[in-house]
Amino acid sequence: MTLGPDDLVLSSGSLDNPSIETLVEAAVAGGFAGLTLWPAVYPPDPLVGERIRDAGLAVVDMDAAIVWVGPDDPGGPYYEEAPREAVFEAAAALGATGVNTLLVCPGSANREQAVEALANLADQGASVGVDVYMEFSRNRPIPDPLASAEVVTATGRANCGLTVDFWHVFYGPGDFADFASIPGYLIGAIQLNDAPAAPPDDLAWATRHLRRVPGEGAMDLAGALRTIRGAGCQAPITLEVFDSGRLEALGPVGFACLLGDAARRVLDEALG
Repeated sequence: MTLGPDDLVLSSGSLDNPSIETLVEAAVAGGFAGLTLWPAVYPPDPLVGERIRDAGLAVVDMDAAIVWVGPDDPGGPYYEEAPREAVFEAAAALGATGVNTLLVCPGSANREQAVEALANLADQGASVGVDVYMEFSRNRPIPDPLASAEVVTATGRANCGLTVDFWHVFYGPGDFADFASIPGYLIGAIQLNDAPAAPPDDLAWATRHLRRVPGEGAMDLAGALRTIRGAGCQAPITLEVFDSGRLEALGPVGFACLLGDAARRVLDEALG
């Protein structure tokens, strides 16, 4: 099942990766059409795929494959991710269409090394029939939208694109206006969330615990979506909102319903 720009996708990380039964229940209750899964939690088990398909949901992306760029690779895991091979195995087994990608590196990594690393990952994705999307942020080797689009283009791989996480764009470098000059077909995944106007003191911690529900922060979400859609992007909207307090208060199903309703209000405002 291929999803389009009117479809909503729920990231399992938004619900702190509950059991597949709870995740599916929450996604259905919230009106989502698909899921993004963390492969370190959800293995390539046929029963997992069957449970998702039986609920009428699609597996959209696996999040994430993490790749070292440049010299002195200490070897993974770099965070809490599954090994690279396991990510692609899960994508193939569960029918995902894409794999989100994070590039990590020492300060000495350069653009050419990023292009090479991303191209190699895209080739690995092509071998199992999935696309690869690079997620940029201020603390990664390619930190902004325009430079990231150039790196993706430079790989020369048709199955290579961008993941646009609104949180990372908002806290720069770069701006949502940059997407007016980025071809929409390069954007394979949109991760929707909201944020406080000022960066939190501990941005890394806030990134995983203090994101805001769409419409409850300082972003012009409707304007950002109009810009991205105006450039031709047809990717579905993934809700990636790490808000530990709201999740604890509402529970997985309640929080998923809140996210779905909030996203639909943003889409109605943006695209009418």
